[in-house]
Amino acid sequence: MRVLLVSANQERSPDPVAPIGACYVATACAEAGHDVEFLDLCFSEDVEGDVRDAVAASRPEVLGLSLRNVDNCAWPDTVSYLPHYRRVVDACRAASDAPIVLGGSAFTTMPRHYLPALGVPYGIVGEGEVAFPGLLDALDAGSDPRALPGLARLDAASGAVTVAAPAWLPHVDQVRADRRWIDVQAYFEQGGMANLQTKRGCHYKCTFCAYPIIEGRGMRTRDPAGIAAEVRMLLDEHGVDQFFVVDSIFNAPRGYAERVCEALRPFGKRARWSCFVTPGNFTGELLDAMLEAGCQSIDFGTDAASDTTLRAFRKSFNVDDIRAASALCRERGVPFCHSLVFGGEEETWETVRETIAVMDECEPTAVTAMCGVRVYPETPIAQTLLARGDVASPEALHEPWFYFAPGVREGLVEYVSAAARTPTQLAASRHEGERRGGAARAASRPRAEGRSVAAARTARGGNLHRG
Repeated sequence: MRVLLVSANQERSPDPVAPIGACYVATACAEAGHDVEFLDLCFSEDVEGDVRDAVAASRPEVLGLSLRNVDNCAWPDTVSYLPHYRRVVDACRAASDAPIVLGGSAFTTMPRHYLPALGVPYGIVGEGEVAFPGLLDALDAGSDPRALPGLARLDAASGAVTVAAPAWLPHVDQVRADRRWIDVQAYFEQGGMANLQTKRGCHYKCTFCAYPIIEGRGMRTRDPAGIAAEVRMLLDEHGVDQFFVVDSIFNAPRGYAERVCEALRPFGKRARWSCFVTPGNFTGELLDAMLEAGCQSIDFGTDAASDTTLRAFRKSFNVDDIRAASALCRERGVPFCHSLVFGGEEETWETVRETIAVMDECEPTAVTAMCGVRVYPETPIAQTLLARGDVASPEALHEPWFYFAPGVREGLVEYVSAAARTPTQLAASRHEGERRGGAARAASRPRAEGRSVAAARTARGGNLHRG
């Protein structure tokens, strides 16, 4: 079938992120024998015109629309991307009568919301490399697709939505992401970088995180040799020497990161990359291997620096691990960022002050601080809040919904913002006053030069991890 895949994302804060997930799906469809064209709207200044031109050139029989982020995850200045997605769907409908199929990270997070909200008949939940070509085959043959794993369907007559459980790929080496679909250099020139995935899924149980929903509740790793071949391709064919490893956590499962670094060591003088790391399971030996392989900076998914709040988040490490990981980076002169979320369960003014004090002690290159926990359906915190009656229904979470521990809701943004402005006295007294707006996202030290420090994590700020 003739297929037009559209990457709808236009969010470029903190930096533009190439749609690697949609590239995986486009490559799989082409290898399955379908005639695929690709439209990336990230830098589009005329969405309707670009959609119209792409449809006219490709004459698609099916339109695939990739939805990357639900919203910007920033409280209180929250921006929902649903109006933009509706605009893209309307542009597709104005240009073509072909059926539309939704997919991507945002759609997988809440498929029962997006199908009726956008009036689209089909969607793919989870990985699309097998499910989407399967749907194309069924539509081409005129057969019933309802048995397909991961298929979400909207019944036009009743408005009912059915969602089949996704079937996660047992071996992620069976799929690949050809970069010919996108202008990799444009992302690089606009302040972004290439992206690379070494594994899918996450076996951690952090209460707020949507990674296990998006990629599965387990880690499926790639052959390091294949990862090295992909890096060589980025260097030699695209001329891009900086990339971000978009795994949920680079240094898990135990021992795998070391194997990846060994495979990438031959490129250590040519390539520069960054990644998300957990402060636990982080050693000097691993850091040295990462540096030899070209790692230039690290973003720790720390979230808090008080053992009380870390336990409430169900993190797998403690404050001593945070201190030790930070010390390793400082000793080796590696730029590093701690990403924090203030206001989670069991947060108090004491734990807020403790986290800020530990950050001051650790002296990171940068700190990314978000106030309020964005609650997504099906996450552990969502189930807890629904059971307690704090959230009326799962549907309430389709719109941006942020949790704040009751004792710190009032004045938290002001307090964290004031602390960020006085980095040598971050444990200053509580600052009262009216909310002035804007999430507290400030560095306790100057941000490193260039693109060395990542700015946001998947479930709560900026761009979501993949396409």
